[in-house]
Amino acid sequence: MSEKWNPFEQPALTVDVFLTLYKTNHHLVRQLEERLASFDLTLGRWCLLVALRSGDRPMLPSELSDDLAVTRANISNLLNALEKAGRIEREFDPTNRRRILVRLTSEGHRLITDVWPVYERTIAGNIGERLTVQEQEQLKGLLKKLY
Repeated sequence: MSEKWNPFEQPALTVDVFLTLYKTNHHLVRQLEERLASFDLTLGRWCLLVALRSGDRPMLPSELSDDLAVTRANISNLLNALEKAGRIEREFDPTNRRRILVRLTSEGHRLITDVWPVYERTIAGNIGERLTVQEQEQLKGLLKKLY
């Protein structure tokens, strides 16, 4: 009688790669969340602020949802929390009053300035100190092949 195959003893390489990516992402997200908490931010809220800053213009909630690859419901919750904290504002689009635009407040801009060095140091400590520049470029290229 032959032994029954157990995928957990020796998973397929593709599964092993996926699990390694997942664990690595989880580790990095957990560290970022810990650092961002002192600014009353989650990673989702932070990413939304950065998306608004990067866009350098008021944006539709649907644009933010697409940019961050999250559901409309998640964007709504993120916007509610950030608006309550005074970090973003929602206003009617002057060219189409049926649309709402989201923009950073001066508090939102200030917060990005304050948080960015902490965000960058956290990532650099996990990636920049462990991988050479060449390895970082190689990893970036490989990961881009997956999306």
